Amino acid sequence: MSHRPGPSRIQPAEPATATDGTPYSRVFDDVYHSVNGALGQARHVFLGGNDLPERWRGREQFVIVETGFGLGLNFLATWAAWRDDPQRPTRLHFVSVEKFPFRAQDLRRVLESMLVLPGMTELAPLVQRLCDLWPSPVAGWHRLEVAPSVVLSVGFGDFFDLMPLLRAGADAFYLDGFSPAKNPDLWTANVFKTLSRLARDGATLSTYTSAGQVRRDLIATGFTMARRPGYGYKRDMLAGDYAPAYRMRRYDPPAAPPPRGREAIVVGAGMAGAAMARRLIARGWRVRLFERAQAPGTAASGNPAGVFHPQLSADDNVLSRLTRAGFLYALSQWRTLPGGLPGRADGLLQVAMTDVEAQAMQQLAAVHGYPETYAKWVDKTQASALAGETLAHGGIWYPEGGWLAPAMLCRAELVAAGPSLDARYGVNVQRLEPRNGRWAAIDETGRVLAEADVAVVTAADVSQKLLAPYLAPEFLPVKRVRGQLTFLPPDTLPELRVPVCGDGYVAPSPLGGAGPITGATYGFDDPAEEVRVADHQANLRRLAALLPARAEVFGDAGLASESAAAELGGRTAFRSLMPDRLPMAGQLPDMAAIEPLRRRLTGGHLRDLPRLEGLYASFAFGSRGLVFASLCAELVASQIEGEPWPIGADLADAIDPARYVMHALRKG
Repeated sequence: MSHRPGPSRIQPAEPATATDGTPYSRVFDDVYHSVNGALGQARHVFLGGNDLPERWRGREQFVIVETGFGLGLNFLATWAAWRDDPQRPTRLHFVSVEKFPFRAQDLRRVLESMLVLPGMTELAPLVQRLCDLWPSPVAGWHRLEVAPSVVLSVGFGDFFDLMPLLRAGADAFYLDGFSPAKNPDLWTANVFKTLSRLARDGATLSTYTSAGQVRRDLIATGFTMARRPGYGYKRDMLAGDYAPAYRMRRYDPPAAPPPRGREAIVVGAGMAGAAMARRLIARGWRVRLFERAQAPGTAASGNPAGVFHPQLSADDNVLSRLTRAGFLYALSQWRTLPGGLPGRADGLLQVAMTDVEAQAMQQLAAVHGYPETYAKWVDKTQASALAGETLAHGGIWYPEGGWLAPAMLCRAELVAAGPSLDARYGVNVQRLEPRNGRWAAIDETGRVLAEADVAVVTAADVSQKLLAPYLAPEFLPVKRVRGQLTFLPPDTLPELRVPVCGDGYVAPSPLGGAGPITGATYGFDDPAEEVRVADHQANLRRLAALLPARAEVFGDAGLASESAAAELGGRTAFRSLMPDRLPMAGQLPDMAAIEPLRRRLTGGHLRDLPRLEGLYASFAFGSRGLVFASLCAELVASQIEGEPWPIGADLADAIDPARYVMHALRKG
């Protein structure tokens, strides 16, 4: 049965070679690089055409935007030049898009076969690293930290699905799609106009083509283009600068930040705060972390186990795309923890609860065509074998889903942050105040705990109190949701292999000797902190429906009876979430500056709103803290540093702390 491609379907490239052995695309009937030499072409056309490495020397950061990743040869050549340059910029960002990405095993095979070519041997360790990190062909942006200060952001999908939503300030452009005759869609005036909106002052551009229409269209969008000697058999190429006669203000790209001390205050040491500290310190910041409790990860992050997986949807909606980005980025971060993963990422099963739901899940997986390394439909027999328990229906199998101990994750992230972290526990930040262009954290006695260039609030339960002077409660409608877990006896479900989710979830024993965990309740406006028998019973009844073959064990005649449930252990924690159930992550709006502009901003955009310099938020993850924490921290750190964002502007807008202000402005 054939399916029309869904919104997230990616068609991987199939390896092929031309008659002379050059890597070749059947889709475009064109080779991936010059027959005169891949590395020589990259160095002459793209590095040389943008006057690199000379132009990046002495810079804090340098951003390159490319229009076709292909085999990654331009990136590898640029990375090698950065590695070998003693005056290189502190941080290099390389941003590229690819509609037909190679699978990891195919990319490795093609690149390794090229290492015997002249000059390519020196790239062997870089090729190995790139292939080790290369993601599955899943739609959207993928953030790869190939070296401590080299970041590759590669977007899988159509140029016009990705680049118009990219928030980045480009210092150089590599135009390297297949030839204009073979792939005309990537060489239009609209493509160049999209790129021009990303260009910083002084940005340069180069391309191997010298086609007259390409040159004229680039000039029309603000680039001053000239022909230069081409590479190999090609007589000419194009290179130039971005120098428009005028520029629309709203399209200004993110500017590189001004020089500053790079000191930050982070309030809260749960998953959000630990991830935030780590992402800032990775960029050379010093972080003062304040936590009211006596240890990190003691509130909602203190649960003994939490499950993680992306959320799928038929229309690939905002939540699906956001959890996909968060899930993949979190995995990449956790795998670099020095002590290893504090849990398991070897599979999670999301099962259907009815025949109708099973049919919908199967159709969803078929329409989107996800790679099996990301998500796939499994029938009842396959699902039961994966779970180790007899199930009534099939479901979606996430090979890299699983469970983690959140408190252990918090501690591991803070250890990974290193000596630039100053973490203080048992300290209450009562308010945040601006002082002489910096932010001061002040305790309940009025004592200044610290001053820094930037303050980030990551503790949702105190967010309204800390941010009240700057954002009214109606624009920060944090809801508190009570959740109770139930700890099952140690000998329960000994064959359970992976977490199983449906209406509720059950996870295998997270710690030696402890039993499986099931839950969790979802209680709005319920402040009770004690563990309740009735909530144990509710959890167990859901578990009986999830594992119908065990209904006698977990139903009302078994553990769900009042007397048996009263003997079980459990834990209550409070999640924080917004009415739209999406996080708050980004820079806070400046309400004082917005007020006189209210009428003009009514029909505006989130990017038009004035912002409070140096004040940011990352919180309200609800039950998806494991999926959201790392991505939101990376987004905020990128905004602070003026770096390319790890997600598109559409997703960033969906979690912007100013979104409720914008809703109110649009309503007048």
